Amino acid sequence: MPTVQVFDVILDTTDDALGDISQEEKIALHDDINGQILEIDCHPDADIFEFEYAICEEISTLTGWCVESFDYRHILR
Repeated sequence: MPTVQVFDVILDTTDDALGDISQEEKIALHDDINGQILEIDCHPDADIFEFEYAICEEISTLTGWCVESFDYRHILR
C-alpha cells in the first residue's frame, strides 16, 4: 500500500444538519490531521486522480468532514 504524509489540509467544516463548528474545534481538527502518515488503500499503479481521490476519502473517513484541498508527499519504505 502506498504511504503518504498529508499537510495543508483544508476541510469543509460546514454542515447544514450539524451547523458550523467553533474556531477552536477547527484548529484542533487541523492540528490532528496535518502531518499524519496514512496508508492509502489504492493500487500502486493507479492513475494520479484515483490515488488522490483515495487520499481524500481516507482524510474524510478520519475526520468526518469533506476535504476542500490538501497536499501530500510520498513516504518511501
